[in-house]
Formats: sequence, C-alpha cells, structure tokens
Amino acid sequence: MEDLKEFRSNLKIFNEMKRLFLKNLSILILGVCLVLIKTDTSEAIYGEKYSQIIWSYLEKLCALGPRNPGSKGYLGTIELIRRVGEKYANRVMEKPFWVQVSEKEKIRMVNLELQFTGTEGGAPIIIGSHFDTRPFADQEIELEKKNKPILGANDGGSSTAVLLGLAHFLFQHPAPRPIHLVFFDGEDYGTNGSGLNLLGSTHYAQSLLETDRRSWPYWVLILDMIGDKDLQIFKETYSLKGSGRFLDQIYSIAEKQKVSSFKPQSKFTILDDHYPFYKMGIPATVLIDFDYPYWHTQEDTLDKCSPESMFSVFSVVIETISSFKSVLVSGRK
Repeated sequence: MEDLKEFRSNLKIFNEMKRLFLKNLSILILGVCLVLIKTDTSEAIYGEKYSQIIWSYLEKLCALGPRNPGSKGYLGTIELIRRVGEKYANRVMEKPFWVQVSEKEKIRMVNLELQFTGTEGGAPIIIGSHFDTRPFADQEIELEKKNKPILGANDGGSSTAVLLGLAHFLFQHPAPRPIHLVFFDGEDYGTNGSGLNLLGSTHYAQSLLETDRRSWPYWVLILDMIGDKDLQIFKETYSLKGSGRFLDQIYSIAEKQKVSSFKPQSKFTILDDHYPFYKMGIPATVLIDFDYPYWHTQEDTLDKCSPESMFSVFSVVIETISSFKSVLVSGRK
C-alpha cells in the first residue's frame, strides 16, 4: 500500500515536471519563431529602405539630364554628391584637375571623395564610380542621335546612385576599415583611342605617387553599369589578375546571398576606372555588366534599369567590405 502511494506521488511529480517542461519548450519555440519572424521582417524592411533610397537617387540623377562635363546635369550632380557628403561623410574632399582636350582648350574636371572612418583603422577601401556621361552617343547610327550627349541612366547613373546609398548606410553602420567613396570625373569623355578616357581615375592614381605608400588603398572596387534589368556580372580579366582573392570573396558572398546575377565565369577585358590602379599594383576590381544593349546610345534611360539589380549589388558590397578586417597583410594594414 505504501509502495502504491509512493508510486502515485512520484507519478504526480513526474506529470507536473512534464507539464512544466512542455510549457517552457512551447515558450522557447514561440520565442525562436518570433525572433525569426522579426529577423525576416527586419531584413525585408532594411532591403526595401535602401532599395528605395538608391532608386530615388537614380531618379534624381536622370531628372538632372546628361552629365557630360560642363553641362547643367553635370553641375547638378556635383552639387548632389556634395550635399550627401556634407550630411553623412566624416570628410568631403574635392580634387579638381585640368585636362588638355585639344591644342587650344583645357577643361576643368573634379573628383569628389566622401571619406568614412572605419571602426578598426588600417588602409582604406576605395569604392568608386564615374559620375560623368558620354558627350556623344557613338553607338547610335543616326547622326542626329550620335552627336547628342547620353543620359547614362545605367552607364554612370546606377553606380553613382549605389554609392550615394552607401553613404547613407556607412553613416549608420561603419565598416571595419575606412571607406572612401570616390566619384570619378571624365571616365567617358573622349572617343576610343583618344587618350581622353579614365581621366579622373588616372589623375587620382597618379597623385598617389606623391604620398606615402603605406597610405595607399588596401583595395579599389569600381562599380559601373550595374542597373540593367537583366543584370549579368562576369569576372573581368584585369580584376582576376590583380585582385583574385577580393573577387573570390565577392562571388562567395553573392552565392551565399543567392544573387544569381554574379556569374563565376570570365568574359571581358575592360579598360575601366580600376585599370590605372591595377597598373600601379594596387588590388583593383570592377563589377560591370558589359552585355548592356543600350550602352552609349540615347536609349540608356531610367526605364532600362531595375531597383532590384542595384540593391543586389549594394547588398553584396556592404557584406564584402564588412568582411575585410584591419589585419596585417604583407606588412600593410
């Protein structure tokens, strides 16, 4: 009889413990679910926020008109970049330079640089884009269209908008290393073979020769034509040669984020704003969709671009720059 009482008592205790265990387990599962829901919702809100910011900047750039040097759109773009920098960056630098465009004519151009302090220090990462547009549409057949400057919604516009979006992000979320957002002038100024292209990046790279090598950029990442609705970014040849491990990191993160527009094959060899840095032995990468059918035509307009494409590149870039800590690499930080 005593054994039966003890058994019933133990059973009661066991059932109570079971009830408490199941209750706590339910609370734990509910808590995990709420965290996951909150995380998914936060990521969705975060994505929507920056996608809208970037697209809004592209709309503003296109509303300004063509950005060929000296034009109203060009001057308006410089003012827009300046305002964003003054609001969000730790430091804004304007670096003017003169270019001999003919025997009798020199024109003034300017690179704009928005500097953001990193949480760990070290040599900076440059993220660059040209903001200018071509003064003529050399891929057009009709002479009337050929002689007009292009709008450059994708060519120069999409990447400039992403850099302006990065300024918002870095203001609130500093990267480990200092980040310098550089808006290069004169990338698209001259005809092919004229020697009047990549003007801003060449001037910037050459000016580094006057500085201490220890202050040179840790890495240069150039964005160009990243707004195409049918975005396809292949590995560019000079980028592979000069910045292989950086390129591998980008594509690894793109794969992790399931961004299918990053294609792991090599397809093009391109002279873009990364090239002057590549020639100096500085790791330099360009992310570009060179299959864009409206390149250097009057049809490079806002309707050909996609906020999803631009945000996908933005998302890969911010995770990539966050992954490069300020550690000693080959004697340099």
